[in-house]
Amino acid sequence: LLYRLQSEGLVLASAFKPFTTEVNGEQKAFSYGTLVLPVSLQKKSPQEVHEILLEAQQDLQVPAYPVQTGYHLKGIDLGSRYIQALEQPKAAMLIGEGVRSYEAGEVWHLLDTRVHMPITKIPLRDFNGVDLGKYNTLVLVSGRYNLDEKQRERIKNWVSKGNTLIAIAGGARYAISQKWVKEEMVEEVKDSTKTVERKPYVDAPENIGKEQVGGVILKAELDLTHPLAFGYQNKAIPVYKNNEVWLSPSKNAYSTVAKYAGDAHIDGFLSEKNREEFLGKSAPLLVSRLGRGRVVLFADNPNFRGSWYGTNRLFLNALFLGEHIRVPE
Repeated sequence: LLYRLQSEGLVLASAFKPFTTEVNGEQKAFSYGTLVLPVSLQKKSPQEVHEILLEAQQDLQVPAYPVQTGYHLKGIDLGSRYIQALEQPKAAMLIGEGVRSYEAGEVWHLLDTRVHMPITKIPLRDFNGVDLGKYNTLVLVSGRYNLDEKQRERIKNWVSKGNTLIAIAGGARYAISQKWVKEEMVEEVKDSTKTVERKPYVDAPENIGKEQVGGVILKAELDLTHPLAFGYQNKAIPVYKNNEVWLSPSKNAYSTVAKYAGDAHIDGFLSEKNREEFLGKSAPLLVSRLGRGRVVLFADNPNFRGSWYGTNRLFLNALFLGEHIRVPE
């Protein structure tokens, strides 16, 4: 709904704190992330705005409520600084040699078929000729990014100007390895003094393979007040993990948007080593500051195979609300 209305030339805002107001003579509460369409601020006539909204509402089956006043019964008013206008996302994604095509395709499928929103796909070979100033969001999925120092610095400077980098799984590991953010990976602690246990050669594939995360469902807990979690009603959410990207919880008290629950394992095989050495020490979603911009770090794939709808909203919130995420320090 948001992108469709923006594409029609309407200006929308989001409520970054909840409020209660009167709708048709009754009190109604609105939560974090409620979209606000201020009729008086539109360039179109009230009649045109009403027609556009009504058509979109009927097509998408999203409820809309008329509010007669900007003064509310509880919480913030419409004139509050917590009602912030939303810029239409202009997104790009790096693709090409070394980039995991499945993950890139999942991002494209979500935006193209469900949101009906374009995303510019930039082959790595063409990166030098691209004007990043045309975009406010850049997506990095998993892959081997053989970017030279100048190219890496371009991305860092672009984010620092107030833009949003969304790094997914291996992309998150890459962003951390380049020290674009002050976050860390959970690393295996190796005891150099420990004697290596001798094992049968024939068992090597099974022993090594069981430490790989082929696909598990884990329970995470969201901070429902964070813009990335707007629209969720329950802080518990199942996430799908099929990689060995383990992010350490941020040292910034406000940057860990989601953490794995104490009883996180829901389904799928996860070795005892992964449960004890990695899962319990890591977090699935962080946001870290970079200059005036921010880097959103997903340890897990929120768009897995175009079917894991529960976490799609986290990714879409990063696209549509990223500009308003300020990381307190």
